[in-house]
Amino acid sequence: MNYREARKIARRAEHAFRLPHDATIQLIHEKLERKRGRTITVAELPELAGEEICGIWLICKDRDIILHAPTQSDWHRQHIILHEFSHMILEHDADGQRSEMTKKLLPDLNAEDVLRVLARSSYTDKAELAAEALADQLATRILNSDAGTPPEPLAFRKVFG
Repeated sequence: MNYREARKIARRAEHAFRLPHDATIQLIHEKLERKRGRTITVAELPELAGEEICGIWLICKDRDIILHAPTQSDWHRQHIILHEFSHMILEHDADGQRSEMTKKLLPDLNAEDVLRVLARSSYTDKAELAAEALADQLATRILNSDAGTPPEPLAFRKVFG
């Protein structure tokens, strides 16, 4: 699959997910929790610093957990989270498996509670490429959104466009 094909899959998934024009990462998070019928916890995992993998999605019996590496910017953090959200939107959880890396990074986690793990570092497989394309589209939608933007003093945008 090439990036053009991945973008087509991502566009169809984004359309089916039915986000409003003005989207935020929080709105996407809440909509996914409603769609999946479970809590989604997002947290930084310092142990991922310096690892090949910058994001992990744990599919547990009663919730989903997204863990991300420490980042230098809010934009990078958001993109990692959007990539994992994109796997959820694309329903890639059927592809996951238990991971030995999870035991290494999260030794206190009860392995019986984790049903599947998605933690890939390669963008060459179809699922990763589609998730990355969808994350790009969602990031662009958020960037172009006025939702959550604080009001501008003296209507600067109205005056200067």
